[in-house]
Amino acid sequence: MSTTQSTVPSDEGHMTPSICKLPLELISYIIVLSLPETTRIDQRLKALHSTRMVSRMWRNNVDSTPSLWNVVSDWVPFHVNSTSIERSGGCPLEVYITNNTFRSRLAKEQNPIDVLELASREIKRWSKVSLWLPSSNACSMYLTSPAPLLRDLHVTSGSWGDYTTPVALFGGIAPRLEALEVDRVPIDWNSSFVHGLRELELYDMIDEQISTHQVLDILASAPMLKRISICKSFLDHHPQTFRIGPLIVQLPNMNIIHFEDIEIKAVEIILSSIRAPNCRSLTILRWEDDEIDPSGFSERALGHFDDFLRRTLSTNKKSSIHSSDESLQWESSQWPPGPGSLDFVLDLRCGAPTTSVDWATGVIGLGAQEVEHNLEMCLAHERLDEGDIAAYRSFSRCRSVTKLVLSDDHTLTGPILELLGTWQEPTDGGDPLPGFPSLGVLTLTTSERWTLDDLEVSVSRRFAERCDTTNPKIPDLSIVIQASWFNDYRPGSGPDLAQLQRLRAAKGVESLTRNLYKDQSGMVAVVYEADTEL
Repeated sequence: MSTTQSTVPSDEGHMTPSICKLPLELISYIIVLSLPETTRIDQRLKALHSTRMVSRMWRNNVDSTPSLWNVVSDWVPFHVNSTSIERSGGCPLEVYITNNTFRSRLAKEQNPIDVLELASREIKRWSKVSLWLPSSNACSMYLTSPAPLLRDLHVTSGSWGDYTTPVALFGGIAPRLEALEVDRVPIDWNSSFVHGLRELELYDMIDEQISTHQVLDILASAPMLKRISICKSFLDHHPQTFRIGPLIVQLPNMNIIHFEDIEIKAVEIILSSIRAPNCRSLTILRWEDDEIDPSGFSERALGHFDDFLRRTLSTNKKSSIHSSDESLQWESSQWPPGPGSLDFVLDLRCGAPTTSVDWATGVIGLGAQEVEHNLEMCLAHERLDEGDIAAYRSFSRCRSVTKLVLSDDHTLTGPILELLGTWQEPTDGGDPLPGFPSLGVLTLTTSERWTLDDLEVSVSRRFAERCDTTNPKIPDLSIVIQASWFNDYRPGSGPDLAQLQRLRAAKGVESLTRNLYKDQSGMVAVVYEADTEL
């Protein structure tokens, strides 16, 4: 009986593992595949050093493969970074100085500036870089030499201070730079590297570091830009009255626009001055103390995005709206998102429901122009004037609303219940329809402003004229009465059970559910109906 030996004698008489007989190129490939896919640089280097222990041949192979040592990071001690730079040869370098709290004890003992100084000696080899700069002068001291291979840069200042003097990054020479993320660092935006940018993200910037007009200049200088994101930034401390410029910046490659917590006036100026026909994602999240100008923001800033918004609704087949006295929040997205998916998230501080509701009505359209989809709508108002009610009366012709939530309010539920029972002529002719004709779920919060009688009358009027042959689009209604957080005496808190049974049995009512935040003394747990034996 014979066995196959897994080792062969070496020249020195020792047994050598058979795996060491593989070609060097194949060994290198195996080593690369064996490394963990992790963003933790220390774990990757630990695995690399473990691989070196397989054999002398493997150790020599690892040490002589520059691409395995192409990372410099403050996650590891200084001497490890020195070794990595030495072994990386002429290979492009990745540099990560993040001041992360999960670094090892030895890594925390080193000064990040020492690591930056070490890496900056090889700035011509930088390819992907993420830097946290602890002092205001670190940028001008170490980031002014050309970086011809740099493709991706994220630079953050750890301090505010007087950090407002613009820095000419890399002397303006970074011809391959495609992705740039800047946090609290003033940049000389006249640099030529701006021309090749594909992605730009600005975070926590102040108006001394960048202005609205500089953003427009960047957009005009970067025709290949695919993504722009500006968050938590003061672009204009005293924004001037808007005047649309004579030139419109054409951005045919722009896919993603993200504005979060910046002055809405700056948003208006930027969006009014660009055209992005291939936009796939639009996000505007409000600045808390800043209201839009109701006289024309939607027309100037968002008017040329109407086709994109309608295309997104048509593609996703769903959206949700939350409308209150102060703002309109409207979202449509796909989950999970895929390549080419469309989405928008709009959070606009409007100050007047009339403005936001009329605009949403115009985007969705009515009659033959409506983009029909599943629209879930939540209304939360404490005050409504005649103009607001008129805006909702027009919007109630929308066939897309399938779910309507009336939150705790003072004035809203009564007028909306009246609309649900009011039949109107469609804008494109045809048979009359009740308000929100496709509504299938209605959720109400108990309030002293409406009664179960109001609900019963609305349901009776809504379905009294329904004919299954002429009005097939009016579905049965599932009603949910949600108890208020505040008082227990409001409608639904202690209703007449006979009235609840009438509502459940009413024409067009599929179900009626009553939710309470707490059980009440004497509350009936089971109702037995003798005629159905249920």
